Amino acid sequence: MEHDIVIVGGGIAGLSLARALQARGKHALVLERARGVGGRCATRRIDERPVDHGLTFLHGRSAEFQAVIDGVAGVTRLQPWPLAIQGEGTPCRPEAFGEHEFRLALAEGVNRLPRALAAGLQVRLEANVVRIEPPCEHSGEQRWRLHLSSGDSIGARILALTIPAPSAVALLQQASSLPREVREVLPLVGLIRMVPCLTVMARYGEDISPPAWDVSYPRDSRAVQSLTHDSRKRPAGTPFTLVIQARPAFSRAHQDDAPDTWAALLLAAAAEVHGPWAARPASYVAHRWRKARVDPGTELTQPVAVRVQAAAGSPALLGFAGDGFHRAGGVEGAYLSGQLLAQRLTTVDSRGDDRGSDRRRD
Repeated sequence: MEHDIVIVGGGIAGLSLARALQARGKHALVLERARGVGGRCATRRIDERPVDHGLTFLHGRSAEFQAVIDGVAGVTRLQPWPLAIQGEGTPCRPEAFGEHEFRLALAEGVNRLPRALAAGLQVRLEANVVRIEPPCEHSGEQRWRLHLSSGDSIGARILALTIPAPSAVALLQQASSLPREVREVLPLVGLIRMVPCLTVMARYGEDISPPAWDVSYPRDSRAVQSLTHDSRKRPAGTPFTLVIQARPAFSRAHQDDAPDTWAALLLAAAAEVHGPWAARPASYVAHRWRKARVDPGTELTQPVAVRVQAAAGSPALLGFAGDGFHRAGGVEGAYLSGQLLAQRLTTVDSRGDDRGSDRRRD
């Protein structure tokens, strides 16, 4: 199976890149290993009700990103959200509450954003790339060769990796040999680090009175980073649901434990903050994000694109994008990095290497 452009990763960056390329008359195949698009822009249905268990609200400051959210059809926007904040702890992204940032939630679930971006694109789900063979001058192969866990092989002249940067580096390093251009850029991409986040979606019975806050940021808890009152975003009658997200240190320490073990610890920690009721949900679902977000201070400012001339003919291209490749960070940064990478790939295809992203965030 041959394609001119393949994008590995169906999160916001990959979908943004595919749409930007499509607007330039170029069509890409997006490979996503999960059963749905969106990555950490994730909504799970529990008892037929949506629960946001990755990022819990959208925020940003650019008019471009605001316009994308405004363009999502058929959703109810709650803005600003969260509005009622409890506690003096530090949010995972403090800039979300900056003076010039917009904040909003989607009553139908945050995943409606990536689903809207994916409309009209060629997306293959449950497509897990396990190995990449780079262009090789000895074989005359001027294409990337992607091998999937299904046994399929896909060729592409242009390859973009929009999965978390550490995963992209690890995937490329599995190759027996890499072109010099790729070897030189991997240390730069490798500067980006990710932090884990253990998450519990807890649903409570009717005997529990829901709190009046939208989000709680405990200051003194060593385990809990945030508690989001998810049902405050939903229609009346939605059962009381909390999304409890752990601090990075707690997540690192317990990410290899059995989910029931660390879920019980998180629920107990929530009870220490808000009372015994928090430890007694009627039901809960635990989710482990091993690469939840970029470790602050390790971001690059722009996406990366390089050109590999392994043999005669048109060069092969490699690009990287994601929330670690834009100064805005988060979902906004992921979206904007995809837009920029589309421009970079077009430029590199006609001129040569573009490594403008080798500047770290100030």
